[in-house]
Amino acid sequence: MLKSRRKRDLSDFAKKLHEGDLSGFAKSVRNERGSVESALVVIPLMTLFLISFQLVLSISSRNIEASYAQSAATHNSITGRFEQGDVIIDLNSPDAFNKLRAVVTTHNRALPNLVPHLGSQEHTVKVHGFSILENQGE
Repeated sequence: MLKSRRKRDLSDFAKKLHEGDLSGFAKSVRNERGSVESALVVIPLMTLFLISFQLVLSISSRNIEASYAQSAATHNSITGRFEQGDVIIDLNSPDAFNKLRAVVTTHNRALPNLVPHLGSQEHTVKVHGFSILENQGE
């Protein structure tokens, strides 16, 4: 039943188009009510999805970068080799014979921007890693 109705509608549309009846053509084009409603739903839904995905991506990037910074700080404190941005801090020790020192590493990473016009500046993540220096017999 549906196929025969569709065929009939298509044949009527073709006849009107062939006869040059543009008012019938305009009526058939205007009869697309669903496309406007779907666009009004899809656009905000897509924006909401992109914003939520941007938040998830930002948090995940921060956590991964914090893990890398902490790993670098631990590695540098064990090996005694430091990178250019590392800061060594002398801590007050209760033991007069043992000096406590710590190393702080800083990592910066740019975040991808999934939502256009979210901000004019580039978004970055800045994290620090902290570790106590091991076996520094000075």
